[in-house]
Amino acid sequence: MELLSLGKTSDGVNQIKVVVTQEDRQATYVIDIDEFTFLGLEALRPLNGDRIRLSPYSKWDPYRNTFYSAIIRTTGVSRDTLYFPCSEEYISQIKRIRQTDLPPVPMDEGGQDGGVEKFAQRRSQFLRRFSARVPRIANLLPVMLGLLAFLSIASGGKDDSVRILSEQIGVAKAVVTTDDSNAPIVPASISDMHKGDISHAAVVADQTALTQASIQPNVNQAQIDFEVIDIDEEKKFFGLPEKYVALTFDDGPSPFTKNIVDILTEHKVAATFLFVGKNAERNPDAVTYTSEHGMSIGNHSWDHSVLTKAAPQDQSENLSKTSSVVESLTHTAVTLFRPPYGAVNDELVSAARKQNMKILLWNRDPEDWNAKKPEDIIRYFHQVEAAGGVYVLHEDKNTVEALPDIIKYLKGKNLTFVAFK
Repeated sequence: MELLSLGKTSDGVNQIKVVVTQEDRQATYVIDIDEFTFLGLEALRPLNGDRIRLSPYSKWDPYRNTFYSAIIRTTGVSRDTLYFPCSEEYISQIKRIRQTDLPPVPMDEGGQDGGVEKFAQRRSQFLRRFSARVPRIANLLPVMLGLLAFLSIASGGKDDSVRILSEQIGVAKAVVTTDDSNAPIVPASISDMHKGDISHAAVVADQTALTQASIQPNVNQAQIDFEVIDIDEEKKFFGLPEKYVALTFDDGPSPFTKNIVDILTEHKVAATFLFVGKNAERNPDAVTYTSEHGMSIGNHSWDHSVLTKAAPQDQSENLSKTSSVVESLTHTAVTLFRPPYGAVNDELVSAARKQNMKILLWNRDPEDWNAKKPEDIIRYFHQVEAAGGVYVLHEDKNTVEALPDIIKYLKGKNLTFVAFK
């Protein structure tokens, strides 16, 4: 939930505008808030050019005898959590937004800041054309599979065409958002949103498309419960088919890396670790340990800086320096790159491709780095749809403590864990 604006109308009504993302859907709400909450938010001076995420949850402060919520301010490479007092009325409004089932509508072709505008527009156009053909493809698939099965039998099993075809189907879900200023308008189910032109919520829906992804059973499938997925190098973003789930860990290696690897190994699942170069240089044993235990390792930049602000040459050197350190320790080529903060532009994608790396982002974010206790992280897993999830996690104490329960919960959903390469 991102805060877009905070202010007063001409008749003195306090209002905020927020954009809410739920899975692959997005909606914008403009709502009235009470004076008490407004003043609390205003005191933080949230809208000064930084990105502000608004917490969808509130807590009770027994010492000040009031409720409070929080904003997360992202400034360059830092993130700060700031708290503000709020009313029960505000909490109820946010709760109703959180529980609203966003209706799907065609994706708008509006622009986007951060260097991904052209990609978002091309992707939107492609998805609309593709979605029109999905019913035909779905009707043809059984016929094609039946024909290929027949050909396979006729060839005596020399060419397993059915297996080859089935291994090439995956699901791509972009996490790029587009400007919703021209998005279709639908009625909002929030009370007190009836003044002037704020009686609606703009809704933007992402769509699902097919992309090539080879799902390869691990050779020791009898002993472990994960598979390896080779993601399509032509895609900047990647999701998973519904029966799969992936855990990825950012910002390591750290003192917690070995603990995380041990828990994964104990539960016979694998994950993908995106290491920061300077951390890998300081913790070489952790890198080696992760590799020796069969985990996938990717590049997460040298210093976790916002690389979209760097010159192309600096981008290339940043990525190359990180891969060199990791590869010297694992003796395995680094083929994955996760940009810090998910910030990408065409130059960064090009730099990664020139170094034979594919872009890997995510579609589930428990914000474990901001959790006060393990239960906060576990609660997120119970509140979102797990199937098809690529979870972004971080190496810290609360995540380590929550991990066994997370794995148990996901296994209870009968999902297959995957690691990327």
